Order: sequence, then structure tokens, then C-alpha cells
Amino acid sequence: MHDSPSPFGIFSALPGAVISALAVLLIGFSFGASGDPAAAPRGLAAQPASSASHSAYVSDVACAGCHAAAYDAWRTSHHFHAMEVPDEASVRGDFGGAAFEDAHARYRFFRRDGCYFVEVAGGAGAVEHEVRYTFGWEPLQQYLVEGERGRLQALTIAWDTKQGRWFDLAERDPAPPGDPLHWTGREFTWNFRCADCHSTDLQRHYDVAADRYETTFANVNVGCQACHGPGRAHLAWASGDRKASDKGLAAAPGESSRAQLDTCARCHSRRRPITEVPVPGAPFLDHFIPDLLGESLYFSDGQIRDEVFEYGSFVQSRMHRSGVVCSDCHNPHSGTLHADGNAVCTACHNETPPERFASIRPLSYDSPAHHFHEQGKAGSFCVDCHMPARTYMRVDPRRDHSLRVPRPDLSAATGAPDACTGCHSDRNAAWAAARIVEWYGPGRRQEPHYGEALALGRKGAPGSGAALAALAGDTTQPSIARATAVEMLQRHLDQETGPAVAGALADPDPLVRMAALRTLEAIAPGARVDLAAPLLDDPVRSVRITAARALAAVSEAALPEQRRAAHVRASEEYVASELAAAERPESHLNLGLYWAERGDIEKSEAAYRTALRLAPDFIPAMINLAELKRAQGQNDDEARLIEQARDMAPDNAAALHALGLLRVRQGRQAEALPLLASAAAMAPGSARYAYVHAVALESLGQADAARAAYMTALQRHPYDVDLLAALLQLQLRSNDRDAARSTLDRLIALRPRDAGLARLKAQLGGR
Repeated sequence: MHDSPSPFGIFSALPGAVISALAVLLIGFSFGASGDPAAAPRGLAAQPASSASHSAYVSDVACAGCHAAAYDAWRTSHHFHAMEVPDEASVRGDFGGAAFEDAHARYRFFRRDGCYFVEVAGGAGAVEHEVRYTFGWEPLQQYLVEGERGRLQALTIAWDTKQGRWFDLAERDPAPPGDPLHWTGREFTWNFRCADCHSTDLQRHYDVAADRYETTFANVNVGCQACHGPGRAHLAWASGDRKASDKGLAAAPGESSRAQLDTCARCHSRRRPITEVPVPGAPFLDHFIPDLLGESLYFSDGQIRDEVFEYGSFVQSRMHRSGVVCSDCHNPHSGTLHADGNAVCTACHNETPPERFASIRPLSYDSPAHHFHEQGKAGSFCVDCHMPARTYMRVDPRRDHSLRVPRPDLSAATGAPDACTGCHSDRNAAWAAARIVEWYGPGRRQEPHYGEALALGRKGAPGSGAALAALAGDTTQPSIARATAVEMLQRHLDQETGPAVAGALADPDPLVRMAALRTLEAIAPGARVDLAAPLLDDPVRSVRITAARALAAVSEAALPEQRRAAHVRASEEYVASELAAAERPESHLNLGLYWAERGDIEKSEAAYRTALRLAPDFIPAMINLAELKRAQGQNDDEARLIEQARDMAPDNAAALHALGLLRVRQGRQAEALPLLASAAAMAPGSARYAYVHAVALESLGQADAARAAYMTALQRHPYDVDLLAALLQLQLRSNDRDAARSTLDRLIALRPRDAGLARLKAQLGGR
């Protein structure tokens, strides 16, 4: 341990080689406005505005009288076509008897009595489904059909509007019936997955007890009031009641860059909702928590990987930091760019930049002297180099809105793609970097990039803690990158990096404060109190609920008296934030974990059981409920649940790992070993599974096999401290001092200030 006490002095030089109980934690799940099946599928059985809750909304036609130009532009937009009742004008697919077949079913699209149908013929026979709504406009259109208990489901067979063909959204093998990713499954239920971003004033009205929706909306598509707020009071103002200084509108997206970004981010982001019905005009972070630059979503330099929409990219950009907003480039009503080709960029990036953006270097940007490509050909357009595209849903290219300067010189360090070799696929990044030096000279700015620290942190390599801590405190860098660095510090907390986390708790940006609160979960609950408690009163809801979650394991008595009331309020907000997505089993899993930490076993078990009632195949809830039963001494119930998980999902690594641990506790080691081995093989990305398997081998006296397992795992996870420490212990017990010195050197490179490691090095002596 570190010699001096500190909330961040938490690392042991030599972690004990013990098999710990499995805990599955899925704190954050997020969704975007629309997109690929893994990111944001759809579906719904909604009704138009039929309840009093929509009474403040009016028909969008009412706006046309005073705002004709905006209304006419909106009628041409994708927002207008976001969702429509099917008719000759709205349906783009071939419903003239066209057929499509995948591995599981045959689909036939046809019309009858003026309505649109799809017949699905598979193992259960042929079933006709009437199309209730169209979904989207181009480059593809999906179709919504009725499911059970008020749901609408989005067909995964979609219409390619460019090629004029039916196609399957699945890149590879389509999911079979019964799978959550099949079009009848929960991942394609519109009511939750993207309803709120394709209609106006969407209210899901989900009843968790009945697992049923009574979803309603004010207007079927994304209309004027989706961005400006309900219009009835504004109509009264426009008709002569001019008392309201805000003109009767709840939202004013054009009044500031923050207001506009918050308005657009509600749908143009990868995020999770924390309230049931977001309030138009309210701060984005009071109703949603956006994803940071996670490895599955973004490359390490922040370029888009999965479909993340625009917010997470745009807030990385210099444009954002300079005050540029969405409407500087896009007509907010039609959604189209203000100009064609390079003209939208050269409106500012030219020889005489506008005074508003005086930092722009005066140049002729739309010229081969700048882009070094033939005018009008690929490479000569600004977006080719500064906004490269990735294709989602097989036919939908989306441009990266981080508006970055190409940096092929960073590719080797970050592993991220670069725009140059994205086109010149027969060349490598070194070639591209050399061309840039040739064109712009060796003095071209090559300042350090936050992607280098994030790439280092993802690997967990030596020096990553210091690099992440430096990025966390660098206020010249994008807040989303700094927040990502702070969250990654959870793996690197010590006396050197701890102050960066403490400083992040007081950061002006709420994303950074949230990330710091999550990082506190790496320290003992009691040590979190003084750090997290002040944020229970944070002005931003997403920060308050994160503080409440960080303090879940802390009793009220352990909190300062002046913080207890705030803790109660923030805790209630946290529970409500999970129930805002009550139809999702992940929410109830999160609540089960929360109540277990609070010591309320009854509520914890109820939450896990709700998750399993909604999704009987949800393995994480099954395993955590089993762990709860074990903690209560109910070993028979624990065994039954874990064996049920294995039977339900025999190819699920978590289920096999949990069963292996159960067999260890039962003293059935011979049965445990193959289960743990299978789990490690099925999930090679899990260092923990590999570690437990190797420890099990060693505990059964198979030292050589354990050593081989550690070495194999370290090839994939070379900087995993637990693997290195366990291997070191094995080498010391085997009196293999040379190998132990080598392993110890690797540990010291990762934990250079660990006094225990230093003492051990002195004991082992030189080679």
C-alpha cells in the first residue's frame, strides 16, 4: 500500500489470488434518435393527440399563417417525414406484391383495400401485418406494424430509396425469432427506442405492472413544436394577448448557442433518458445523460465508430468552442445545408473571414493550393477531409461532425483511421503523413492530441494514468474528451492521479463532474463522502443523480447533517431516472444493484425479478439475483438460478463463468475448471475471466497450465495488473526469480509509486 493515507491510495501491490463472486453491472445504456439495430431500433402502437396531456399543442398548420416560409421549408424536411400515416405520398417501398427472403422467413409486400400489408411466412406459418406508419424518408424507409400490448414493431426489412430494393438491415446473419434483435423483439419496439425523436410530444404511458403501452403523441411527425415547445399559448399571444414576454413559447432555440445545442442534442445524440417526458427548452443534461467517447462508440481520437449521431462529435470540434451552432450550416426548418458543395464552408473559411470568427486564417481554401486535389473531384471537397463518413444501416452514410484536421501522423499512436487513407486505401498512414509535410511544410502545426492520451488509457499502458490526469485538467481540450479521461482514471487511481479526479468534481462542465463521480466508485464508500456529497445539490439533474448513485452504499448517518436532505432528494431523483425507462430490464438491474448497496434486500430482489419478468432471457439480472440469494445464505436458490441461466444461454460467457464459480464454492472443482475455461475462451476480451480461470488451474495444482494461461492472457491484456500480480506470485512460489524480476518490472512500470513493489524489487535484487 502507499505509505501515506489518502482516499486515492487504494492499490495493493500484490492482489490476492482468490476467486471473487461475479457481479454484473450495467449502469449506463443509451439510445439515439434512429439508426442501426444495435444503436437505435424502432416500433409503436401510438395514438394521435387524444388526451388532455397534449392540450397545449396545436396542429402545425396553425403555424403556417405567420411563418409561411419556415412552414414550407419544414414540409420538405426529413423531420416532416420522420413518421407518417401510410398513403400514396408517404410510402416509398414496393407494395405491389414484391417479395424478400432471409434465413428465417419470407416477406411479401402488398396492398388491399387501400391499406399496406406485409405477409411474414416462417416456421409458425404465414401471418399478415398491416403497416400502421412509415418510418423515415431516405436513404431508407422502415415500416411499423402492431405488436403486443400497445407496441409497434419496426420491420428490419427496409426499403432502399436509392437502389429501389428491399434489403435486410442486418449486416450479417439476421437474428432469429425470439431474439431481442429480431424485429419482433424488444430492441425493435418503437415506443421506447426512438419514438420520442420521430413524433412531437411523445408520451409513452408505459404500465410496468401490465407491461403495456398506451402511447400518445401530439403530432405524428417532428413538427414546429418539437423544437419550439407547445404552441397554444403562442397562438393566443399572436392573436392579441401580448402580455407574455416570451411570446408564449417554452423554448427559444435561437436565443443562444447553448439553447440551440440543447434543443438539437435531445435527438441528435447517443444518450439515455432520465425523465419520462423531456420539457421543451429545458437543459439537455436535466433530461438525458449522453455517452462519452467509449471504445465501442468512438475511435480513441474521437472519430465516430458506431452510430452516435452528431452531438458527441460536434462538441469535440473547434467550431463548437468558437460558438458555431447547427443553424450556421443547416437550415433549421428544411434541414438542408445553406449552400451546395464547399460554399457552406467558404462562407467563413476564405480570404476575408467574418469578424465573428476572426481566428480563421485568411486563405483561399477552395483551391488546389489548399486541398491539393483536382477541383471538383474527390478530395477537393471540404467534407472529404474534414468530415469523413461511415455507413450505418448498410445504406446510410453519416458524416463525422467533429470537423477535424486530418492527422495521419496520429494513426500509429491511436489506431484510429485517417481521412487520407480512407480514400487512398492502397496507401498507409505514413505515406499520408509524408504527403502532408510535403504540401504544408515541416512547420505545420502538429500539436498533441487528446486521442493519444485516450489511446494510452484504453490500453492501460505505462504512463496512461499521468496522461489521462493531464488531459482531465487541460481546459483547452473538449469537455467530452476530458470527461472520458476522468472516467478512465478509475483504473489508475493513486496519489498522483487522485488530485485530477478531485479537481474534476469542481469542474465548470457538468460532463466532467459526472465522470468524476463515476470514478469515485473505485474507492471505498466511506472515502467518497466528502468528495461526492457537495454535488448532491448540483444545479444539473444528471450530476445530482450520479452523486446519489456514488453514495448508494453510504448510510444517512455517515453523511454530514447539512447534506442529508439533499441526499434524500437526489436519491429519489436517481430512482425516478431509472424508472423513466421502466420498460427496460437494464433499468431494473440498475435498481437492484442500487438497493442492494443501500441494504434494502427486499427492494433489490423485487427489482431483479421485475427485470426477469420483462425479459426472462436477461442473464445479468438472473446472475445478480443469484448473488443476492447467496449473500442471504440461500444457496439452493442461488444454484437454481445460475443453472437456469446456463440452461437458457449455454453460449453465454457470464452464465458459464457464474456456474464455474458456483461449482468452486460447492467443492466440485473438476466440474468448475472446464466451465471457467469455456467462459474465458468465449469472452477473450475479458481479462477477469482469464484471470479466474488461471487462478483455478493453480489452485488445483496445475502450476504449468496456470502459468501458460497467464502468459496467453497477458498477450491479449499486457497491462492487466491482476494478471501480472498473480503470475508474479506463481513465479515467486516456484522460486523462478528471473521470471519474477521480469514480471515485477512490468508491474512497477504500471505502478511506479507503489512502495510495496519497490520493497519487493529490493528483496529480489538484481539479475
